[in-house]
Amino acid sequence: MKIALALLLLALPALAQTRTELRQRYESPKADIYLVRQGIIMSVKFAASPLWKNYACEVTIKPKNTAASNAGGSEVMSSELVEQIIDEVIPIEPRGKLINQLSVNGGCNGLSISIYENVIVSRATRCQQQGGGTYQAWAKWKAVWCEDNKK
Repeated sequence: MKIALALLLLALPALAQTRTELRQRYESPKADIYLVRQGIIMSVKFAASPLWKNYACEVTIKPKNTAASNAGGSEVMSSELVEQIIDEVIPIEPRGKLINQLSVNGGCNGLSISIYENVIVSRATRCQQQGGGTYQAWAKWKAVWCEDNKK
């Protein structure tokens, strides 16, 4: 048990990116918000534990707010582009083995969830009749607890 815990603690830095790594790769207009592509932002929560405080524990990727999206329309991103961003932020190898996948469609909206050994990745999508694409992607590292932002 102690050996497994030690291996887990050593492996965490390889699983999640740090604030410094994210700032080096992406422009950061606000604290813990990163511009990952033109018009696409990624918000990041970081670990609660002092030992892993600067390691990402959760990310949300979505279109940057625009006048059009604030007026009631909701913009989407190319699903292929979202996959590229997810692969950058959470490379395939550190995710671990794919354990399970779930896909649910209701009307014109869909949700897909991929559960890996080390991370859970989900994508919210819209059908072609309503513009097609992904309107939000989310990932959570299993072994890294997030800060509680509720105050």
